Amino acid sequence: MLIVLFDINGINMIKWAPLSQTFLADKRVTVLEHPPYSPDLATCDFYLLLKVKNALMGTHFQSVEVKVKTAHLLKTVTANESELCFELWKTRIQPWIDREGKHVEGD
Repeated sequence: MLIVLFDINGINMIKWAPLSQTFLADKRVTVLEHPPYSPDLATCDFYLLLKVKNALMGTHFQSVEVKVKTAHLLKTVTANESELCFELWKTRIQPWIDREGKHVEGD
């Protein structure tokens, strides 16, 4: 199971969520820090959201219609597409893992 808490700006909120920290510690869940300002490591950003964005591009909806259309599009994601998404994510994070999480200018 993976639990990730971010605010609207993509900042990891686990540091400000004591109840979540306590829960994770009680369950002995390993917490992996996400490097700050690294949208390239966010799986959904480079696959699932792109799929939805491309499908909705140029279309204008009322707010409820957007939710329905988005939910429909996400339901069309196959198991193979989800697996590919995570395989690509693992490939993208490997350089960061190799550097033991250290930031390199120009990444």
